[in-house]
Amino acid sequence: MGEGTRMTLNPFARGAPALDRRRSLALKPLRNPAVAWNPRESGAPITIEIPLERRAVPKPLVWVAAKLARRQPPTTRRIELDPVGSFVWRAADGQRTVRELTWLLAAEYRLNRKDAEVALFEFMRQLASRNLLAFAHIPAPGSATHQPPKPG
Repeated sequence: MGEGTRMTLNPFARGAPALDRRRSLALKPLRNPAVAWNPRESGAPITIEIPLERRAVPKPLVWVAAKLARRQPPTTRRIELDPVGSFVWRAADGQRTVRELTWLLAAEYRLNRKDAEVALFEFMRQLASRNLLAFAHIPAPGSATHQPPKPG
């Protein structure tokens, strides 16, 4: 992201400062680069692999659990997206705003803008709550947080 860009991890989280609709639509959703996803070609459903963090567990307990399970505990968790979710995931590249994604979703699935917006906000809220999406906010020129480019 360029100068003047601010990252907002989850504007939908409880306790996060409220954004009005206009500012929410100006956010640019970004996929978490720490998660792997396949397939990347268009049209196929997407499976997201989330790395699992392991808490420190006493070694004897890990040994007993591994013996009982006869396998190692999983290192990733998988989430399979439906076709609509896959479409949104591919489009959330950090270049498009939520407003642009709303129009893309409405056009692709023949929804009215309001229905597409409501569905998109709910889906993005769920992804952001799992740290799969973050949001970039580029302040408007003239706003208090906007920094003009430095002469070079």
